[in-house]
Amino acid sequence: MTTYHDLTGFQRDLLEAIAAVDDDPYGLALKDYLDERYAEPINHSRLYQNLDRLVEQGLINRDELDARTNVYTLTDAGQDTLYRQAETLAGLCELPRPVADGGDRQ
Repeated sequence: MTTYHDLTGFQRDLLEAIAAVDDDPYGLALKDYLDERYAEPINHSRLYQNLDRLVEQGLINRDELDARTNVYTLTDAGQDTLYRQAETLAGLCELPRPVADGGDRQ
């Protein structure tokens, strides 16, 4: 099983971007999201190689949006990976823990 710390920083940022993009998180929308946060523009090759790797690791799904565009979504494993990291960070910052399951988790 891949953990948050097994991923590169860029792959972690991609998971966050997929979760954060409101509409269809397709490649260029993810690139735009990351370009706003990185000092240098994201290279297309870097973006798509890392998306492919996250698909291989079972953390994201790649589905066809149209004939030329793929949309990326988090798998359950990808969501769990982000959730565990959010819980860790919230604990370190002494913030309330995130609730993503309708309020059942303590």
